[in-house]
Amino acid sequence: MKQVLLIFSLLISGIFYPQIVPKFENDTLTTSTGFKVYEGLDLKIGTGSMNDGDFKFIRTNASSMFNYSSTTGYQGLANQANSFRRSNSGLTFKVRKIMTRGNKKNGFVYYAKIGNGIMNYEIDLENAIKSGELIIPDEFLPKEKSQNINSETKYDKLKKIKDLKDSGVLSEEEFQKEKDKIMSEK
Repeated sequence: MKQVLLIFSLLISGIFYPQIVPKFENDTLTTSTGFKVYEGLDLKIGTGSMNDGDFKFIRTNASSMFNYSSTTGYQGLANQANSFRRSNSGLTFKVRKIMTRGNKKNGFVYYAKIGNGIMNYEIDLENAIKSGELIIPDEFLPKEKSQNINSETKYDKLKKIKDLKDSGVLSEEEFQKEKDKIMSEK
């Protein structure tokens, strides 16, 4: 019975929170939020999401001659050595190429290649959008899963008013009035 309930709840959550998978068709990548990326598109850089302000999801292209691959140098932090610098925040770069990595079994990650030929960078598009490293139109910003805005239960509300009564903020009469109001909510 528990297995049936688990499967049922997973199916229901899939219905209410469908995942939109990025699609790459006809040289255009449509991200999970519906934003379309193609060669020649100008992408505006946001702010880096690493502690120092550098970019976590925009980094030196893996095939670039400037890609740093040592795991012992640069304090063992190759990703930080390859990260796009915070001084690039607010700049605009043209997409030179859309690249796909991965496979059908494990999934795909889509990258946009930007740069000037000598120094090339790749943008993990999905994560850069989610983290704010790319600035995209508001209608394409990730939507949070819809949740009940007031997720506070009746019991949470009752505890709050009980605490207010115990601390002397509410009188017994006010407490009873608020309690009745909470208990009549659906």
